[in-house]
Amino acid sequence: MLFSVNPLVEHRRVTKELARSLKKSDVYHWLCENGYFPESYVLPPCFKMVKRPIKPKVYYKVKSKGKKYKVDRTECINVHFPKTEYTDRNFGLIDPRIHNDIAYHISRNWLALVEAMIPKQSNVASYTFPVPINSGNQGRIGCLRSGRMIYEFIGMIDKDITSIAYKYSHIVKADIKSFYPSLYTHSIPWALHGKKFIRKPVNLHNFKLLGNRLDRLFQNANDGCTNGIPIGPVVSDIAAEVIAAAVDVEFTKGIKSAGIDCDTVRFKDDYRILAKSKSDARRIIKILQTSLKEYNLELSDEKTSISILPDGLFREWASRYHAVHPRKRARYSWKEFRELYLSVIQIDRVCQGTGVIDRFLADIVSKKGNLKVGVSESNLEKVISMLLMLGTLRIKSFPKIMAILELVLKSPLGIIHQAQIVEYLEQYLNTLSNEEERNKYLISWISYFLVSNNLHKLLSFKPVYKDPITKSIFNNRGSIFNHCKEYKLFIGCRTISKKVTMLEYLDVFNPPKIT
Repeated sequence: MLFSVNPLVEHRRVTKELARSLKKSDVYHWLCENGYFPESYVLPPCFKMVKRPIKPKVYYKVKSKGKKYKVDRTECINVHFPKTEYTDRNFGLIDPRIHNDIAYHISRNWLALVEAMIPKQSNVASYTFPVPINSGNQGRIGCLRSGRMIYEFIGMIDKDITSIAYKYSHIVKADIKSFYPSLYTHSIPWALHGKKFIRKPVNLHNFKLLGNRLDRLFQNANDGCTNGIPIGPVVSDIAAEVIAAAVDVEFTKGIKSAGIDCDTVRFKDDYRILAKSKSDARRIIKILQTSLKEYNLELSDEKTSISILPDGLFREWASRYHAVHPRKRARYSWKEFRELYLSVIQIDRVCQGTGVIDRFLADIVSKKGNLKVGVSESNLEKVISMLLMLGTLRIKSFPKIMAILELVLKSPLGIIHQAQIVEYLEQYLNTLSNEEERNKYLISWISYFLVSNNLHKLLSFKPVYKDPITKSIFNNRGSIFNHCKEYKLFIGCRTISKKVTMLEYLDVFNPPKIT
């Protein structure tokens, strides 16, 4: 038989085996050091866990036989960038002491949490295990974070689902609405211990229970709010995965009860479900909606669809991009660059919010970190302008755009035209600074570019920023959680730039080891 083992079942088995093999102490230290800040595209490299307590410790202890658990109420430091004209994507930095305790309790109960994230009662294959694992190095935490997630997503779509799709006729795509902002902190103990159990009066405020401790810590990391957990820290990804896996268990029960034959995968809050008929697909959506309601979650209407296979199986933007750019090139003439650029914009209009701009930016830089586009006196301004315009189409790509501009800056031509490049960016920064709160993501990356390359001295205006993130970068002095004396979370922009370029820092498939 061609497929003796369902690849989704095998993925679950291997992931669970690798996750269980990790050492608790390794998980704790990795979460505290490598998992504290969001992924590299969110904050510049000057934000890094430089100093923290070497030995595991707990700041907030359970007292009175589990009846008392006092945790300081703190606020997250938020980093956001516009997703659309009217909505933002918000990332949060947690007070280091509360983050430490969350990491501590997660690591001490690691095997129980692995079981909760990959439960036996679920038939849903999740491709988003939060801590990096590597089948080639069992028992050790992997070196990839964002890169591994990209590999997992591609493997899920282009390999595993595709290999079994021939057995089905339809595919359901469904997305949880505002997943992290909607997560109810009380649903963490629901997912870990069960609703009936946790709602018993004797258990409701028993902080000997892991779920209740995590519930209180996440609440007080976010000013006491029970709705929403910070996006970015890996401890949040673990909590989210625990809750999503509990939804998967409810969904599996519903599917079995209805007698529906389907295969289901999930990438964070994004479901892909293979069904044998359109009527089954509709029933599947209803069952998923019911399962989500158990944890105060709901589906996104605009992101839920049913397609006849093979439609909906592959990434449309990838096919369109391959049609206009079938193979990578060693160099691009000005005309080739311009035409590919225009094609990418057209694809992005049709396939909004996808990775086509990221792919384009990756393709115009060599593996050795050299720009493949011939930049000259005649097109320097055009290249800079075109790249910055891409950043308005996909804000997430803006750091990579600044990294490419850094390549231009450090070229012989860029050195000659340094003042011109700064003048160009200054106009943009000046406009953005008029609305610091709205534009602090873009301000942060432009400021890092200028300060790390010692160009801020050439600015004709000196902006004064209030936000702790933008203020830290532009003043080149850390302003986040300075009251936590045991922690240092900021490196000087000039200091870190001598160790790693922006392009190296943003390389998710070969992340630099910064010491």
